[in-house]
Amino acid sequence: MPAMDVDTALQTIGYGCGQVIIFAVSFFIYMYSVAESMSVSYIVVLTSCEFATTKEEKTLLADSLLGGMVVSGLFIGFLADKYGRKYILRLALIGALGFSSISALMPELYSLSVLRMVVGVFLSAVASLQVGFLTEFHSPNWRPLVVTLCGQSVSTALIFCPLMAMAILHEDFSVTISSDYDMRPWRFLMLAVQIPGWLALLGICLVPDTPYFYMSVGRDDKAILALQWVCRMNRKKWEDFDISGLTEERRNSVEDGGFFKNMWSESIRLFQRPYVYIVVMSLLLIFGLFFTSIGLGIWFPVIRNMDNSGKHRLCNLVRHNPLFHKHKVHIINGTEVPEPYHCDDVMTNLIDPIYYGLAYFFCYILSSLLLQCLIRKYVIALHIGVAFILGVTLNWMRQPTIVLICFTGMMVLPGVLIPLASSVLIDALPIHLRGKALCMVRSLARLGAVGGSTLVGLLIRVSCDVTLNVFNFYLIVCFILAMFLPK
Repeated sequence: MPAMDVDTALQTIGYGCGQVIIFAVSFFIYMYSVAESMSVSYIVVLTSCEFATTKEEKTLLADSLLGGMVVSGLFIGFLADKYGRKYILRLALIGALGFSSISALMPELYSLSVLRMVVGVFLSAVASLQVGFLTEFHSPNWRPLVVTLCGQSVSTALIFCPLMAMAILHEDFSVTISSDYDMRPWRFLMLAVQIPGWLALLGICLVPDTPYFYMSVGRDDKAILALQWVCRMNRKKWEDFDISGLTEERRNSVEDGGFFKNMWSESIRLFQRPYVYIVVMSLLLIFGLFFTSIGLGIWFPVIRNMDNSGKHRLCNLVRHNPLFHKHKVHIINGTEVPEPYHCDDVMTNLIDPIYYGLAYFFCYILSSLLLQCLIRKYVIALHIGVAFILGVTLNWMRQPTIVLICFTGMMVLPGVLIPLASSVLIDALPIHLRGKALCMVRSLARLGAVGGSTLVGLLIRVSCDVTLNVFNFYLIVCFILAMFLPK
């Protein structure tokens, strides 16, 4: 039999235990990235009294990790395509876990924010390369389904965080280190959410790099060994398959300059024909998905951290949320005298965040089922269209349960699409551009998360209705973009 490409080889070997192992490793990688990112939702509340944070400082803390992810994503993809997905993922996990542990010990807000930004620099690779690592062990017909199923790591992480908070925050304890430094429960919560990351680090050390990467750098022998590992884990014999060799496109650029010169020359190719259309479309779409699902979603535990039982519009609830209140100032004898500061650092509602995670669970199942009967772009468009309807409903809905359902669905339905929309790039681009394309697009798209988070933190108390409908407007834009994606 003549030499075949990697897609055909994987199709010939079939699906089995090898892919399940890769799926499990990818699951914990993505679960850690989500848990680490969303833990700030709790830290913003839990540090309100200890650090006496203002509205602007809360926003800084919420944005710091996302900002770091934006910065590093611009070059992480180049490193992944040059040195391998496994190598960069392993280094990124070590860096993220190490600096996250250090950040949990920081004594004040600004050092904590700086360290969280450093964590974000490493976490960008963890979040972005996971999709490529997962899909490059699967044949094309399996990719949309496994990407969607692995997205259940998001729901698992979102349920894992409030459960850890319930276990750790049920008593207000502290461990005294010195006369002016105590380890309060929120610091232990930051360490607890790292558990999936340590499992992911162990897993990534036990599996090979992808055969696609080895082929792209001309290491055919290593690619064969990676496929033989898959075959062995699948309880099959390599000799039973007539695979005499592999053929695949090679890297068609020459590295004749420095790191940044090569990074620029290869990255600029993404915005030239024939790739510019799919890259720009995916960028604008994923930007909107991050803008709504992460930018607004990161404030979900904060917004719902109060009594929500009365019949009120979402924006009425926001106006009464103590965490969004301004510090009042009284004028006495012509002098401004601030009212004594009253802080609120208690997580009074950890049930709604669990509902939020369960919503991701059921929506991922829904998208997996829809993929069996609809093509990918129609599944994406359907989710966004329903999210828009739910977002518009929040303008007048007062029934508390329906408000919770609409608010949750508005963020969750776009959120489950991020891995699926990212898989469009994997199918449309050649191997040697996939890593940098995934990281660059998702890095630039995270500016949407930063923008959405900043919009909520600074403006939702000023004009909640305008803020809410800005998100609704971009959902319309995302719906139009989804309809123009390639099949």
